[in-house]
Amino acid sequence: MTEILGWTGCLLLLTAYLFLYLKKFRLFLYFNLAASVCLTVYSILLKSAPFAIVNGFITLVVAKKLIKNEQS
Repeated sequence: MTEILGWTGCLLLLTAYLFLYLKKFRLFLYFNLAASVCLTVYSILLKSAPFAIVNGFITLVVAKKLIKNEQS
């Protein structure tokens, strides 16, 4: 189950950057948020503090952008 969470986060992140390339900024933010949440949980399950801190920070930044309705 843990590995599936990591792969899901990875695929969501790759999809997010595809949307960024296509200038679909709102979709980029949603997919980036979902990916960073998955990868934060995954890194906590793996007990990888540096990875958890980075992805947790990304989660907070993207969530703030979505809440404040900001563009990327």
